[in-house]
Amino acid sequence: MLTKFGTISMGFLPYNRSQMNLLGYSIDDFAKDDPKSHFVVNLISRLDLSALYARYSKQGGDSYSPDMMLALWFYAYSNGITSTRKLEDLCKYDTRYIYITGNQRPDHSTLSRFRKNHLDLLSNYFVEILLIAQAEGISSFNEIAIDGTKMQSRSSKRHSHTEDGLDKQINKLKEEIKHYMQRCDFVEQGATDELDLETLRAEKERLERLEQELLERKQQLQEHKQELKKEHRTKHQINTKEPDARMMPKIKASGYNGQIAVDMETHLILANDVVSKANDLGQFIPMQQQVELNIGSDKDRGYTADSGYHTNSDLKELEDKRVDAVIADPQLSNRSIQTVPTDKNKLLEEKRKLKRSDFVYHEQDDYYECPAGKKLFRVEEKGDKIIYRSMDCQGCPLFDLCVSNKKNLKQIYRSKREIYSERMAKKLKTDQAKERLKRRATTVEPVFGNLKQNLGFHRFSLSGLENVKGEFILMCIGHNINILLKEKVKRSIAEKIMLSLQKYEQDITFYKHIFAFFVLILIGKINRRLFILKSVSCFN
Repeated sequence: MLTKFGTISMGFLPYNRSQMNLLGYSIDDFAKDDPKSHFVVNLISRLDLSALYARYSKQGGDSYSPDMMLALWFYAYSNGITSTRKLEDLCKYDTRYIYITGNQRPDHSTLSRFRKNHLDLLSNYFVEILLIAQAEGISSFNEIAIDGTKMQSRSSKRHSHTEDGLDKQINKLKEEIKHYMQRCDFVEQGATDELDLETLRAEKERLERLEQELLERKQQLQEHKQELKKEHRTKHQINTKEPDARMMPKIKASGYNGQIAVDMETHLILANDVVSKANDLGQFIPMQQQVELNIGSDKDRGYTADSGYHTNSDLKELEDKRVDAVIADPQLSNRSIQTVPTDKNKLLEEKRKLKRSDFVYHEQDDYYECPAGKKLFRVEEKGDKIIYRSMDCQGCPLFDLCVSNKKNLKQIYRSKREIYSERMAKKLKTDQAKERLKRRATTVEPVFGNLKQNLGFHRFSLSGLENVKGEFILMCIGHNINILLKEKVKRSIAEKIMLSLQKYEQDITFYKHIFAFFVLILIGKINRRLFILKSVSCFN
């Protein structure tokens, strides 16, 4: 078979969307009122599908054409359809889907197999679609917002257990295994049992495999708990059926954390990922790097994110690479970024506890200055923290509002990389940074609203982190298809308006010329009449 991708050895079931039937209709006629289906088919024709076609061999019978199947899944996800059984029905009764398939009817097993077998190729198609959008100049892609959202895993919440719950199940399995071992021994010694020896041994081995699986889940749970604060460790759970999924407090179920980077101008998703972590810490740099990889680097490009992404290490790396980033600070009100300490008399009048923001850090000489004018010097280091301490706080009028430790001396703990947070804090005080954070809330968050509310992507249909990553790309492709179609419609309307304006201007110009022509004729007639009158007057 010869295609634009080269010679393909395997045969594919033929389909023709424009072929006329006996009644004078073609499949194309049934989808004329649905521009999206035509848009998706055209989009697929612009992608490089050679890697997809290369996965098919000449062995076996003909199969459904890969480009048709890919178009079908892209179109389905753009409409919020993830169920293979529902998609199977739509291919039978919905004219839009009938157009996509060319009136072919793949069953749910075929649809499921195609989606699962080619998830690894979706990242390439995601980038290709972005490059098509970039080539058409729909945006400058200079303002990017990054955010994350929690989505429920396929596995049910009832499969999630705490460490105590796992221990109870493991102990119960141990008792059952012991029971079956005894029954096996009795049968081997000639005793009778309702089950034969082979069946008893098979059941014992099944229970042992289940015990081993639960022991592995317990080990994974213990590793996960080390990443959490102590107060959250006791209640932390693991899903025994899908251990990649983590308990997400916001959705109160096991799930994943979906990450996206969005173009603020068009709401197009430029990068995406899925992680098992329940928070967004450490995800900013990977998303920023993925954007640069997908659409090319741009020194003028700016990135914005909420306080969930704020880490000193990321801020250092961004500053070293000279990336223009605005990341909200959860402790902004407590940063020591003033040029002078808070007025002592004001604090005495307010009678409030002193905060770190009331102190001034002098970077050059490496000390803190307090509102009372005393200095806090570096005294020791504890891991990533540096301790600054005053030498004498006795007799200070602010003592009761400031000192709370047993040493009766004011102490301040400072991160070794806190200077980067302080620089970002100063940037966050500017009007430009405030405006960027305000715009972030009205760009990236509506994208998640569209994915979850409009398209209905509340829960993944596939299991396991790698499969979920692939399905999330499908969701993002579906969203981007809708955005690109909307931009195309906008351009089409704008072009029609421009053509109308041009025609209007041409008509005005034409009528101006006609008017000028008749004016010239009228002027000529007037001049001739005046000439005749002058001539008669002169004769008389």
